[in-house]
Formats: sequence, C-alpha cells, structure tokens
Amino acid sequence: MELTDILKAIINGLVYGSVYAIIAQGYYITFITTKTLNFGQGDFVMLGSLIGLSTFMTITATGGGVWIAFIASLLLVIVILGICGWGLEQVAIRPLKSWHSIGWILSTVAVSMIVRNVAMLIWGRDVLMAPSPFGRAILDLGILKIRYHDIFVLVSAAVIMLLLYVFLKKSLFGKALEAVAFNREAASLMGINPRLMASIAFIIAGILAGVGGVLVGPMVHPGAFIGLFLGLKAFAVAIIGGIENPRGIFIGGLLLGVLENLFTLYSTSMKEAAAFFLILVILAVLPQGLFGKRVKEKF
Repeated sequence: MELTDILKAIINGLVYGSVYAIIAQGYYITFITTKTLNFGQGDFVMLGSLIGLSTFMTITATGGGVWIAFIASLLLVIVILGICGWGLEQVAIRPLKSWHSIGWILSTVAVSMIVRNVAMLIWGRDVLMAPSPFGRAILDLGILKIRYHDIFVLVSAAVIMLLLYVFLKKSLFGKALEAVAFNREAASLMGINPRLMASIAFIIAGILAGVGGVLVGPMVHPGAFIGLFLGLKAFAVAIIGGIENPRGIFIGGLLLGVLENLFTLYSTSMKEAAAFFLILVILAVLPQGLFGKRVKEKF
C-alpha cells in the first residue's frame, strides 16, 4: 500500500463524509424541533439527485451553459424538496404526533417507499450518469490528483454548515427554532408558533437532502435505490456525532467517510460495514455519541 493510495482514500473520505454530514443535518434540525425524524431522508436525497440530473441535462441539451444548468437545477431542487419536506410534516408527522403516537416512524418509511416507486416509474430502475459542471477536470498536485468537483463539494459543505450555524444562532427564525427545541411550552407563551417552526424545520431538512443529492450525483450513479445507503449512512453520522450537536455531526461525517474509504484499501466488501462498526464502538463507550449531551438518569 502506497502513501498516494492512503492520501487518496482520506480525500475521498472527506468528500463523501461532508455529503453525509449535510444530509444528517436534516435529522438534527427536525429532531431538536419536534423530536421526530424523517426516515425517508435518503430517498429525498435520491429524488433531489434525479431531479437535478434531469434539469441539468434538459438545459444543456437546449444550448444552456453548464453553470446555468447547474444553478437552475439546484434552485429547482431546493424548491421541490422544500415543498416535499413541508408535505411530509403535514401528512406523515403532524397527524400522528398530535396523538402522542410513534406511528410517524412507519409513516415516514411509507413515504420513502412511495417516493422510491415514483422515481422508478419516472426514471426507471437503471442507474444513470450525472455530469459535473466541472466536467472531468482534475487538479494535479504531483503525488495526488483531486477532481475539481470533489473540491467544490468540500467547500460547499463547509459553506452550508456555516450558513446553517449563522441561521440558527443569529436569525430570528433560527432563534425561534432553538427556543422551541429548548422548551416548547415556554416558546409558545412567548408568541412563537411551534407548529410553524416544525414546518420550517422539515422544509430545511428537505432542502438539505436535495442539495446533498445534487452534490453527490456526479460522485455516484444516481438511481432509485441510492437513497437507501445514503440515508442509513447519514443517520449513522447523526448518531456518531450526537444528534443534537451540528458540529459533532459534521465531524462524525468526516470521520465516517475517511474510515470507510480506508477500509476499502483492505477490502471493498468491508466499506459498507464500516459505518455500523464505528457506531457499535462509539456507542459502547459514549451512548450519546461523540459530542452528544451527557445526561445522568436517576432511578
């Protein structure tokens, strides 16, 4: 095993891990606001990837530039997946949550299966090729070659995390979301509408899933079934980092991405097991995740 192979695995791991972290932030923002999760988040990623691909190909086929096509596809995905997130909260979460039921778990799984089957009807079962606006351009650093798209994904992930942090900490809506997460009843007494905040949380989660799908599209072969492993790995990242800690989730995503790519150097079949191996090891020592809140229970 050469140093170049290890460096390449680490870079690839950071790139994929940053995408996992973006998707996992959707779990974080819905959990802190409503204590619920969208277990169809991975299929929302898949939907964003395929919608982005179709829009990109349609615009470039009619003579549009690649960057115009990319920006247009990104904007369209943001709108559609934001609406999907809102619709999921309205149909699959709110009716069951109001009855203090955990049926929302199965309802979100049901929605994901519907989304997956609709995707198969529209795009078929075969995997597709998603082009990058950078094409096949590669940055040659001598001992290491990095695709420009990979650099773009890393930078985009960092910017998204920064924007999300600023939104939660500095904006009125972000502070209202955190207030609802901290104490729903007290926030309501202060004039904050918890139902509106829940809808906003799921809209943001849908948008994050869609953006993640657009970014990851050129890195994988988009198809109706890619959401399954992306959703599972994003959920693993949320657990590893601590589902109530956005910075922990980001670090957990990078850690998982690097680990699974290093596993690939020894055996490609071990790559998919890396996420769950890491979960078992971390949760055995830190049940709340690497950066989760430590809670002492009294019996």
